[in-house]
Amino acid sequence: MAQLLVVDDDPEDLLLITTAVKRSKIPFQVRSFRDGEEFMEALDLLQSDEKELETFSSTCIVFLDLNMPKKDGRSCLRDIRRNSRLASIPIIVFSTSESGEDITNSYELGANSYICKPDDLASLEKIISEVYRYWFSLNGDPYGKANIFQR
Repeated sequence: MAQLLVVDDDPEDLLLITTAVKRSKIPFQVRSFRDGEEFMEALDLLQSDEKELETFSSTCIVFLDLNMPKKDGRSCLRDIRRNSRLASIPIIVFSTSESGEDITNSYELGANSYICKPDDLASLEKIISEVYRYWFSLNGDPYGKANIFQR
């Protein structure tokens, strides 16, 4: 099952994302991390098992908030992209910031996409559906022959 990893310190945003996934009937398992430090600790543990890491990397997508306590999204993104074992994990910066500087910086750090958090649940449902379709349903063949991470 595809996993949507949400790294965000705002419990309301997590609730909205979880609700949008359920309402859109997208087969995502949502896992949440309260800050970048917690997320990076989980990735560190995962790296000890090569097969598990490979499966994880091919079945997940990360929604990464930029502004969090302890370790922010920029630091997470930088560390993940510097680690060759983690670099293929698709990361979407999911932020309230519409700053051109934040957007440009996120792409320079290796984000696969940048999405501004919408104001309403219907828009969020559409985003969740499009993210799933783009990353996991290539030509109607989820996890099929095409390498979905070569985008």
